[in-house]
Formats: sequence, structure tokens, C-alpha cells
Amino acid sequence: MHYLIAESVALNPHLETAGELALRFRDEGHEVSFTWLGDDLPWSDWCLPAVARLLGCSLERRVRRFMGLLGQEGIVVYNQVTPNDGRLGRALMWAADFRGDTEALKNYRLDSARLGMGAVSSLISLHGDSRYRADLNQEEVHQCLAAAALVYERARSVIEWVRPDVVVTFNGRFATSKPIVAAAEDFGIRTLRHERGSNFQRYEIFEDSVHSYAYRRQRIRDLWSSTPHEERTRNGHKFFERRRCGDGIGWYSFTDHQQRGMVPAKLEGVRRVVYFSSSDDEYAATTDKCESGPWSDQLAAVKALIRSIDAVLGIELIVRIHPHLSKKSIFERARWMRLAGVNVKVIAPDDPVDSYALLDSADVIFSFGSTIGMEAAYWGKPSVLLAPCLYSDSPAVICPKSDSDVQALLSSSDRLMPPSREQCLPYGNYFLSYGTSFKFYKPTSLSEGEFIGDRLGWDPAPVYWLRKQGLGRFYRSLVKKWI
Repeated sequence: MHYLIAESVALNPHLETAGELALRFRDEGHEVSFTWLGDDLPWSDWCLPAVARLLGCSLERRVRRFMGLLGQEGIVVYNQVTPNDGRLGRALMWAADFRGDTEALKNYRLDSARLGMGAVSSLISLHGDSRYRADLNQEEVHQCLAAAALVYERARSVIEWVRPDVVVTFNGRFATSKPIVAAAEDFGIRTLRHERGSNFQRYEIFEDSVHSYAYRRQRIRDLWSSTPHEERTRNGHKFFERRRCGDGIGWYSFTDHQQRGMVPAKLEGVRRVVYFSSSDDEYAATTDKCESGPWSDQLAAVKALIRSIDAVLGIELIVRIHPHLSKKSIFERARWMRLAGVNVKVIAPDDPVDSYALLDSADVIFSFGSTIGMEAAYWGKPSVLLAPCLYSDSPAVICPKSDSDVQALLSSSDRLMPPSREQCLPYGNYFLSYGTSFKFYKPTSLSEGEFIGDRLGWDPAPVYWLRKQGLGRFYRSLVKKWI
């Protein structure tokens, strides 16, 4: 079996995970090759700001060092294969020819490749705006499409040259990684996507889209079935207990700034409904979910909830805006802060109100797929889910199908019974334990570690030393768009 690992993203741990897979496949007796497709692109999701480059930082040097290490380990490294001039020129013209809004961009294809969808995903994530306006940012869109087209044609060229059995790449949703998946599909070649695992010491491989809800739900069920009863039960409980203690587990914690036990006073004789929001841009950017719910987006769902509550006496609604929204665009924040209704209180993303104390004070929890929707069910609260997500098949949550369903739920407390804690455990088991532990890469945090003894730093030794002397917070603020 010949595995071709094709990459365009130089971030840690994704480049290191590519190396991990290369060496694992090699040790299993497979033929393995690597190609880097990310040189000299007109646009990138992650690039060094000018101040970092002035300090001697370089992603290019990191990539070259990485490829040198693979070569020393016996992995065949292909220099960037130059596409046919005719195809390359056609692809760049295709990028420059785009005119239209974001919906048009989603449907913009180069041949059968949905490169416009990858561009939308990246641009939404980059700007932190779920309603990114492609029509107002045509120059940026053209550069993004040109980068996608270059990666696509480079990937096609190297695949045609190497003729692998399997192509492996990172994630597959971004503007410069989706084209690699598309190129492999052109040749009918099996594709594997790699991503982070349940914690920074693990990685995972996906046969299908990382963001397909149906696929991920099946993986949750499969891991539950394949894990011994005592272990899976222990994992399930531990996940929810650790989350409540502020452990982000697989990512950063968003509750660090909150004041333990701080919660708005509850009105006497009034039922409290709490809505915990998700990050709209993250939902909009993961474009391969292939499922739609009753409401077009999260704000439409929340406005429907407000209308339902206004029509039912004796209910207050508290909207806890996700803490991460403070890092998103001003447009995204403004949309949420404008929410209003009778007995509606909106808690700003940077407000120190304790999310778990707020959960405890609620009679009912509503969400749009946020992890806390399943956490609420685990802690004994009726949990109502307003969108398809990773746990929408769980009997622990209630899934209304319309505005009238929501109003009926609110009008009849008998339909909002506390779930069984055991129904939540498959979700907890999966998100505490999925993935494979690294062997060749030794991570020390979410974004640092050593690959076969080399730090592969994007920053030179003096800058790295300064970071470790306590200047890390200042330096990270300079490079926060990509570190």
C-alpha cells in the first residue's frame, strides 16, 4: 500500500501529525511519500505577521526542516510538482473570474471540485463572522480562490505522478486543504483526514468528513461498543466532572474568567429557561455537516424561542452568550447583544457569571449543539436541542421540529422531564478518550512539542527563549491569528 501524505498547513501539531503518520505507516511496511503544497501561495489561513518575520520567525524554515527529518527517516519527499502551464493558467483565471455573494461562492467549482466551499469556510473562520460578505471582499476572495486553485492543481499533478493508493491530509475543510481531498477524489483515491484527538497527546484519523455529524455520531457509538463496560462508564462520568471543574480537555477552557457561583437572582414564581449559545462562525464554517434543522441558523432559533416565551406566562429567559464570542467580529457580537424580549436577559461573553451555576439555577436548558447542552442533561436538567449536532441522536436531549413544538414544550412542564445520566455517557466516553497516542511526536501543549527530537520551531532559539522567560503572553498577542 502506498500512502501519499500531502499537506499545505504548517501549524503544530498538524505538520507533526503528518510526520507521525508517515513513520507509523512506514513501520507497518507500507510505501510512504510526502509532498508539501503550500509554498508561495497568494493567501493562507495562517501566516506570520510582519513583526514575527522581523524577529526571524519563518514557517518555511520549519517546513524545510520537517521534510529533511522525513528524508533522514527514509520517507520519500517529493519536491513541489509543477502543474501543466495550461491547467495552471486556467485555474488562476477561474479564481479571478468569480463575482457574487457568499452563497454563490459556496457553489463555485473548478470542474467538479467544490473549492469555493473551502474558501467560504476559511474566510468565515478567519474573520470570525458567520455572515461574511464575499461580495464586499472580492479581492480577498480572489486571492483565497487562487491559493485553493494552486493547491488543487499541485495536488492533481503529484497524485498523477505518484499514483498512490491512499492520500492523507489535514482536516479537509479549509481553503488550502479541501483541494487536496478534491484532487484525490478526481482520481478515485481513498482519502484519510487527520485531526487532533481527545487531548493534545492524541491524534485521530477520519475516513469521512471530520465535520459530518452522522459520521461522528457513528464513531461515538462504535467507541462505546468497543470499550469495556467499566472503562467506558468511568470515562463518561470523568468527562463531565472534569468539564465542570474548568478543564477544557481537548481545547482551551472558556470559563477561566468566570466567578464561581455568580448567577443572576431568580424571579420568584417564574420558571427559568437558559439558552447557551454556540459560536455561529464555527457552525457556519464547518460546511460539510450535510444536515439542516428547523431553523436557518442559531439566531433564527433563538428569536423563535423568544417569541415562544413571550407567548407563555411565568417564564424568564437568560441567554448566556458563548465566552469565545468576545474574540469574534464586532458584527457577530452586535447581532447577539441586540436580542430583546419580555423577561429576556442577555449575558455578554465576557461577563463573569458562572455558566455552571447558571445551569444549576435553570429549570430548562436550550442550546444549538454546544457541549453544555449534553452537560446539562448529565447534571439532571431537561435539555432542548434546536439543531442537528454530534449528540442530536441521544435520548438524553429533546429535539423540537418547529416553533409550535417549542411553545408546546414550554407550556407543559410534564414534557420536560430530567433525563437519565447514563444516556449521556457515550458522549463523555468518546470526547475523553478518542484518538491514538503519539509515538514519534512528543507534545508538551496544544501547540508545542518535539518531533523525533526536533522542536521544529517557527521562532529562532533567542525568540523561543524569550517566550519561555515570561514574555509569551505579549508575543502570542502579536501572532494570535495563527499560533
